[in-house]
Amino acid sequence: MVMVALYIGVGSGLTGVREYFEMNELEFFNAWPLKVLMLLLCLNLAVVTLNRIPLTPPRYGVWCIHSGIVTLIIGTSLYYHLKVEGKTLIPVNHMVNLFYDSGERALYARVLKGELYGMDPLPSLPRFGSYDDQHDPGRLRRGGLTGIDSFTPIGLQSDSSSTLASWLGLSQLVTLDVVGFYSYAEVVEDVIDDPNADETGVNVNVAGADARQASQFMLRATDPSAAHQFFGSTELEYRQVSDASLSDIVTSADRLFEVTATLPAQPITKMEMGIGKPAALASYVITVESFNPAFPMFGTHELVQALTLHIVHGHTEFWRMILAGRTLQTDFKMDPATTPPMVKGNRQKEPIDKDLVLGFRVSDPAALLPTAGDDKHVLLTAGKNALVDIHISMSSPTQLIDLSGGREISLSMDGQPVTAAVRRADHFRIISHISPIPRDKQNKDLGESGTKQVILVRVKCGNWSQDVPVPCDLYAAPDPMVLEPMIPWAMGVVQIPGATAALQLQLGYTCRPMPVALLLKNFEMVPYSGGLATSNTMFRDFRSTLEMTDPQGQVQTDITSLNSPIYYDHGNWIFFQAGYDPDGQSSTIGVGNRPGVVVMVSGCIMIVVGLLYAFYAKPLVIRRMKIAALARATRKKPELMEARIGIS
Repeated sequence: MVMVALYIGVGSGLTGVREYFEMNELEFFNAWPLKVLMLLLCLNLAVVTLNRIPLTPPRYGVWCIHSGIVTLIIGTSLYYHLKVEGKTLIPVNHMVNLFYDSGERALYARVLKGELYGMDPLPSLPRFGSYDDQHDPGRLRRGGLTGIDSFTPIGLQSDSSSTLASWLGLSQLVTLDVVGFYSYAEVVEDVIDDPNADETGVNVNVAGADARQASQFMLRATDPSAAHQFFGSTELEYRQVSDASLSDIVTSADRLFEVTATLPAQPITKMEMGIGKPAALASYVITVESFNPAFPMFGTHELVQALTLHIVHGHTEFWRMILAGRTLQTDFKMDPATTPPMVKGNRQKEPIDKDLVLGFRVSDPAALLPTAGDDKHVLLTAGKNALVDIHISMSSPTQLIDLSGGREISLSMDGQPVTAAVRRADHFRIISHISPIPRDKQNKDLGESGTKQVILVRVKCGNWSQDVPVPCDLYAAPDPMVLEPMIPWAMGVVQIPGATAALQLQLGYTCRPMPVALLLKNFEMVPYSGGLATSNTMFRDFRSTLEMTDPQGQVQTDITSLNSPIYYDHGNWIFFQAGYDPDGQSSTIGVGNRPGVVVMVSGCIMIVVGLLYAFYAKPLVIRRMKIAALARATRKKPELMEARIGIS
């Protein structure tokens, strides 16, 4: 028992000991030393109880206590052996049906262009130290970390095969070995000029007022994360296209929306329109003024797509806002002193022009509209010298800029405009290497979350091999609603000779199915009294309204908040508030099961009952037994009883 107490004390209080053995708390208490000690304790109790404590009424309490201790040990062992805990990220009005196990990492693979995804769990991967060919390489020569050649398919894909070779269209076996692990590091990419390389990209050099704003980065099509980036609030996307595709994409900038117009005694007219370019309809001139993809409806706060149009008809000029899929037509008077048009004083109760009825839907055949924010630059290269920028803004006319001469574009950083010199880059290659971060410069929260974990994977195919640094994505699995990860993968791209497409790797946490699908109906950040619900405010509480749908289709709704989890399936699973998005658009929900709880509670009840019996029932039982014994003795030998009474 002393050894058990010491083991538990060390595991609970000395985290450095657990980390030395590469174990988290659950793993430490599920390790074989504690299991052996607990087994010896159970055997000791069983032997002592059977040999030294007879099963008689006065000893029922001791038997109950010892049985309760054994039951409690069994329940605890079940708990640490079967316990699973993790988290999942849920945007508002979004449904998820899987979570990420915080105790086990996995290697994710993705075949670019084919969009095939797979996962291979890495239960023996270290967590707290750093290991490579120079630092304890034997730690990575374990089962599950070498010779990886197949992945469990995840997401929506028709390919039933799980081997990388079949995914990549290769006849030779493709294997992966984990040859390096770093608990806190960064992947650094260096751009090297190489006349023999056929890589094409765009170099963006930002000139800022301070060192934080100034930066330089390369956009390239071979890595999805490097082709689509954000600088401040500006979205940048790079595409390498053919000359014919370039012309089609440029033309599609004027076909972002399909606007339908109805006039009396005339058929419905459909117009393909872009932002800021006027279109003529009979005696009307209609221009798309702005687009809001998430306009909150008054009262219900339902988010709908809204298009604002500038309409000129003779001497009449006004703004009109229309909603996708709705018949509502809201007009605003022209008043330059109160622009923009969505001003309460300008709003009209009735349409200014009742004859004109408009509707719209988003067309955007080339996917030019911003996916986040309201400002996007789509940079296109074609042929040998062409470089074109299509600048899409939700509230200003679309601009088409020829950058082949080396012009600058405007970006936004913290609400301040900065300029960026953009030039085309040809014949270069990217060399990636891992840069471990010194302990004194590490962020504790990032370290505990695992965001900064990096592994080095050796990809082998026949006589060819390449070492690929692979960073960590906490939510790496593809989301079934959008068919891609919630957080875009970064780096980890390798082109295997002869493969039909590039392979991208990502380290993440093992995704597991949840017992119920979760839909985040609402997320509320509750500030302290007098505070505002902004990103830099201290909050008193966070509340997530979750709609839970079980496999049979039964639906129930509940709310989880700080220190108030949702107990699902009679408490076998819990959902709790584990984090939040400062912008209030998503919530991190903790997920965990509760195995062995009933067994542990039963053991505790048995111990309590045994103690009560030993301290309160046992004296009564003994007294009754004495009285009964004396009664029996009196019936057999009355003179002996009289003598004992006389003596007493």
